[in-house]
Amino acid sequence: MCSKALTNQLGSVSVSAPLNRRFIMRRISRFNQQRRDLLLGALAGSMVPLSHAIANTTSYPELRLKLYNLHTTEKIDTVFWQEGEFNLDALADLNHLLRDHRTGEAKSIDPKLFSVLYLLNKKVSNDNAISVISGYRSAETNRKLAKQNSGVASNSYHIKGRAIDIRIPGRDTKELREAGLRLRVGGVGYYARSNFAHFDTGPFRTW
Repeated sequence: MCSKALTNQLGSVSVSAPLNRRFIMRRISRFNQQRRDLLLGALAGSMVPLSHAIANTTSYPELRLKLYNLHTTEKIDTVFWQEGEFNLDALADLNHLLRDHRTGEAKSIDPKLFSVLYLLNKKVSNDNAISVISGYRSAETNRKLAKQNSGVASNSYHIKGRAIDIRIPGRDTKELREAGLRLRVGGVGYYARSNFAHFDTGPFRTW
């Protein structure tokens, strides 16, 4: 748990007395439970697979992702699926990395999106970190971007925590698009001028 989040949860309480220590431990437990409930809520919506390709990943012993946030320079190398279940701590770390870097707001990302990225890596034989251009966007951020760029949808899947814009260093972004088309999982967008590919967990469509 990050110190800032813990401070927000605890407030300015003293830890000098046993009573206060018990109070703090209850607050920490409640904080952890809230985070767990939030993640489990996201998982509940991820049980319906986008395709057989996504469904088949649940039979894998583990699913690993390496991501690099271009805006915050944060990196992560984590196993988000292991021994037949999602790793909630790994999902929380991925959610944090993919937060709206403009506002600091985070959201539970659809776990199917991580499976899509894992399958993309396999399709293009990539073992390096995926560079993240945009993950979750708050409604406020999306409105600002939509005013600046007509290509930003007002009801973007980024707002829902169901979309990501990426590139892989040293790889042709068009190759990522082609891999996404072969997977036929969700939305696949290709932005040649800006050199990134978009993937989301909505209905299958391309642009």
